[in-house]
Amino acid sequence: MEIFGSLGTPLLFVVKVAIWLFLVLYVLFAAVVIRQVRVMIETLQVGLEKPLKGIALIHLIFSVTVFVLSLFIL
Repeated sequence: MEIFGSLGTPLLFVVKVAIWLFLVLYVLFAAVVIRQVRVMIETLQVGLEKPLKGIALIHLIFSVTVFVLSLFIL
């Protein structure tokens, strides 16, 4: 049990950093989704422009919120 106790702290730090990197990539992905929705709306006129923009914006806000919360929780 001593082996796991001494490796727990560095291993936990590595896991935290990996989670933060994943969340940064996810926020970047959400920003790319915003851009892609904007380009798609300029290309296609379907009638769902406002709901699609809203969903993409909510997705970006949610991903940024999760990232900020992870900074406090982890």
